[in-house]
Amino acid sequence: MSDRKPSVRQRPIDPTLSHFLRATAVSHVRVRRLVALRVIISAVLAVAGLLTVSGGALATKPLSVTIAVVGVLWALAYSLGLASWADRELRRAALLQEAFEVRFFHLPWNCVLAGEEVSPEDVRHISSRYRGDPPPDFYDMPNLPRPFDVLVRQQQNLAWGGRVRHRYAQAVMLAMLGWAALGLFTGMIRNSTITDLFVQWCVPSLGMFLLGWDTFREQRNVAAERIRVRAHSRARCLQLAKGNLDPEVHRELCQMARQVQDQLFLSRRRAPRVPSWFFRRYYTQDSSDFTAGLAESRNTLLAAGLHVRASRTRSERP
Repeated sequence: MSDRKPSVRQRPIDPTLSHFLRATAVSHVRVRRLVALRVIISAVLAVAGLLTVSGGALATKPLSVTIAVVGVLWALAYSLGLASWADRELRRAALLQEAFEVRFFHLPWNCVLAGEEVSPEDVRHISSRYRGDPPPDFYDMPNLPRPFDVLVRQQQNLAWGGRVRHRYAQAVMLAMLGWAALGLFTGMIRNSTITDLFVQWCVPSLGMFLLGWDTFREQRNVAAERIRVRAHSRARCLQLAKGNLDPEVHRELCQMARQVQDQLFLSRRRAPRVPSWFFRRYYTQDSSDFTAGLAESRNTLLAAGLHVRASRTRSERP
């Protein structure tokens, strides 16, 4: 089916929704700072342990024991306290992003899954702490009838987030393997005993390995789930494209859009965003890929028999 309309249109974001964007950004920055604090402390202890191994066991035995004790205490503090603190902040960030998207996509709020929304007073308070470039005043959406426009945009979010998180999980695993290899190599060239290597290097590095393994596992699982949901949503859209004028098909797709949104919320609730520097490192290429993906998805749906002009009467309203 041919269509000369632009593949992507820019839907404006009103000032109220801009507050949700600012509050979401602030909350995610807090999560990243907590994660960064955990990484820095874990890395300092791990490096200190490696230095005691490279310095020799006899000359640095009191120091190595001290570092080992601090490493154990830090691992306990990470497991029992700081992880919960970051988790609470992560939940609020996910709630704020969910509130923005359900309003923008005209979806109902799922009280059973997400609970109560963040109060308007708290949203304004958090939003007032935003420091940075003004948030965008538009959102790229595929030029498709509802709910296909929402579903295709959700598929883009799932695919982009899945790629970024999978890439970051691999980077974290490579970093952990590299650190383990460096510690073992240093111990071998210093002829350290197994006990010395364990006390001087393994124990101080315990917090970093716990953090690294948790990060790898969470990001990998979230990426896999996002890819699975995206594939199901895309296949279902193609299957039902010809019947988009049928009210029953429309209701089914709207229900699926709400279910996909639930999965987006759960994935954001489960693991923090990747660090800003890592995201920016690949942003240009990823943005180009997934912006082109919006247009490709639209063309694929048109080829599958989606009726665009006839369904325009549904407009953008829920």
